Amino acid sequence: NSTLTDSTTHIKKKPKKEALEDIVTYTASDSMVLRNGNMAYMFGSSKINYQDIELTAQEIRMDMDSSTVYAIGVTDSLGNTIGSPIFKDPSGEYESETMKYNFKSERGYITNVKTQHGEGYLIGGKTKKDAAGAFYLANGKYTTCDNHENPHFHLQLTRAKMRPGKNVVTGPAYMVLGGVPLPLALPFGFFPFTEKYSS
Repeated sequence: NSTLTDSTTHIKKKPKKEALEDIVTYTASDSMVLRNGNMAYMFGSSKINYQDIELTAQEIRMDMDSSTVYAIGVTDSLGNTIGSPIFKDPSGEYESETMKYNFKSERGYITNVKTQHGEGYLIGGKTKKDAAGAFYLANGKYTTCDNHENPHFHLQLTRAKMRPGKNVVTGPAYMVLGGVPLPLALPFGFFPFTEKYSS
């Protein structure tokens, strides 16, 4: 006589993926394609809202399984980019060339971010956002010039950490005046964000 054992007790179950804490709403002005029940492709002026976050762009791809969105603008017939991604949360508004963001981890990867905090403008090459809301930039610019697209002067930041509403802390940086790099380097920089201009 042999004793039968229940083989199901030895099978390890995969942990269930945690669901998002709130409802994600999304719209597109042109068209929307859903594939396999977990991928959404939005074309035209597209918008996603989740809690206090809003993301708009001309094209957005959303993976519902991983809670990840990828947003881009498109080039029109004249070569101009339209519908660049704009990310809004309580810390501010961030325009970019491309944006990848995960709603669960609250982390993102951004190229060519443009944002204003206090009197300063931050324009970044490659930027990562962490769950605490801090932004880490590589090859960015910081300026108080009103013409922030092509500033008359700026600090070229090799790397920086921005805490929205608080400050920017930079690693090595150098001054650029009229598009010409000056032999004036800063090994470290700290720029507090204030509502009033200060030199």
